[in-house]
Amino acid sequence: MARLFLAILIISMAATTPPAQAQAPTNWAKRLNPGGGPESITNLQFYFHDIPSGQNPSAVQIVKPATAGTSNNSFFGMVMMTDDALTVAADAGSKLVGRAQGMYTFASQSDLTVLMAMSFGFTDGPYNGSSLVIVGRNPILETDRELPVLGGTGRFRMARGYALVKTVSADAKGNVVVYYNVTVHAPAFGDAVHAPVGEQAMPAGSPTAAANALNSSSSSPVIIRGNRRWMVSVVVAFAAFKLCFAV
Repeated sequence: MARLFLAILIISMAATTPPAQAQAPTNWAKRLNPGGGPESITNLQFYFHDIPSGQNPSAVQIVKPATAGTSNNSFFGMVMMTDDALTVAADAGSKLVGRAQGMYTFASQSDLTVLMAMSFGFTDGPYNGSSLVIVGRNPILETDRELPVLGGTGRFRMARGYALVKTVSADAKGNVVVYYNVTVHAPAFGDAVHAPVGEQAMPAGSPTAAANALNSSSSSPVIIRGNRRWMVSVVVAFAAFKLCFAV
């Protein structure tokens, strides 16, 4: 009887284990179609801090501009490598939500236009670990610019979209703060948008899903569940069953 009571107690504890707490919502990024659908639409708004001056610059020159036979007021040919902070406000001391890592090169012989190639990696809230890739022409003296989003990882896997960009401030040392308003469309892979890397649902037709389907005796889709509490419950129940009827 004592063993039976212990088995019932273990099973009840497994069944009532609360789910992990959801991450707190963010005020810099939001889902525009929370009702769901075949794709997620997300808007992100943040500030990009490009700081080439000081003892710890976030942007450093790796290739000097071409100077032969020209005054080169457009810095044509110069390449900068960046590890720029992304924050929720124009103040550099405001909350950090990610970093923009990559490079930009001055690509025009006549004006200040750069070609950007950067990965915007996010570190805050449910977007922690996800990233967006932005590559495109950026005429930095224009008030309003638009850049394409070409892809991403995590919640933004197979993303496409655009970034509306506007310079907020710039000083004589070259330090610049830029406002980004980004709209992103990405396929909704079910559990994939909630699960960490390695536990995500695989989209139908992907090479991994196809390979697993061939190796499986079941005709049902191959899905790696993000929430495995049911598996834990089964294992615990089986252990309790053995404990109850052990000789």
